Amino acid sequence: MATLLGMSIYVSFLAFCFFGALLYACGWLLLKLRGLRALKDPTSVPIGAFVGTISTAWALSLGFVAADAWTLNSRADLATSNERSAIFRMLGTAHPTVLNNERLKNAVETYRNLVVSDEWGADDNIVPSPKVEKSLLAIRSVVQTVASDGTPSPIVSQLIHDFNELQNARNDRIAIANTSIDQYKWYLVLALTFLTIATIASTHADRVRAGRHALLLYSATASISLWILAIHANPYIGTEELNPTLLFSSQRS
Repeated sequence: MATLLGMSIYVSFLAFCFFGALLYACGWLLLKLRGLRALKDPTSVPIGAFVGTISTAWALSLGFVAADAWTLNSRADLATSNERSAIFRMLGTAHPTVLNNERLKNAVETYRNLVVSDEWGADDNIVPSPKVEKSLLAIRSVVQTVASDGTPSPIVSQLIHDFNELQNARNDRIAIANTSIDQYKWYLVLALTFLTIATIASTHADRVRAGRHALLLYSATASISLWILAIHANPYIGTEELNPTLLFSSQRS
């Protein structure tokens, strides 16, 4: 599933077109089988209203996953903004006009470069990088030195606040990446998708031609909805991914 969510927009579109065709084929096969059964026993066909039982569960699960995906994207934007702001404020504190602390500047820049290359670029923020952990320890060491060398307390307080915000934003970034690849919510939607197509086939067993039209409409609706959802599912992977260069710039790539 993670591979599917990481595909380009065109490849994922083709994948979900194939999924829609597969969904329709499964529904058509079930419709034929149920149609043969209905010829022998007309009372075996469920009433049409029964389709609402399963389709409502499908729609609700799809809505929950969609809400989760868009919430994660908003949280990812906020975490990136907070991390970038903390980095720039700490670099501003290290500037010659404030502390003139080259060690702090180098430590923060090292952290940013390692996040871009190792944690975000290589692992899509899924696995915390040991190198980034070490760079945070280096920043902490500089902050402790600044706090004990007679630097004015307002500057020290702001520096500590910025460092804490940097750590919190990083933790949020990693947590969001791991939450967004949870497979079970997708399995629920997919299971209910196939159950819905089976229900449509069952309730149209006595009207095969109408059943084919219903299967076609549902297959198209389900595949397009899932495709749109998939390309927005992970804020760090895929079409709408956040770019690590945002830590250097305020613009979304």
